[in-house]
Amino acid sequence: MTIDPALERDYEYFQSIMADLLKEHAGKFVLIRNQTLVGFYDTDEAAYKEGVERFGNVPLLIAKVEREERAVRIPSLQLGLINASP
Repeated sequence: MTIDPALERDYEYFQSIMADLLKEHAGKFVLIRNQTLVGFYDTDEAAYKEGVERFGNVPLLIAKVEREERAVRIPSLQLGLINASP
């Protein structure tokens, strides 16, 4: 499975600002698009809804601001049952 290069850059950006985010936004979800922090949200669903409303059906980085990184697995995506690319 290949990862969208734009999402890789957005994730690298997220990691680079993590220390600052943890100071005031621990536990929140962030929405990042094109290496721009769009906003903070209480749930990943709220971040997704905002992202789709603002940008349409495009790859978006939604991540939780937390000290430990947890692996996220989406079996239907990994098995090719759904496609997250435009």
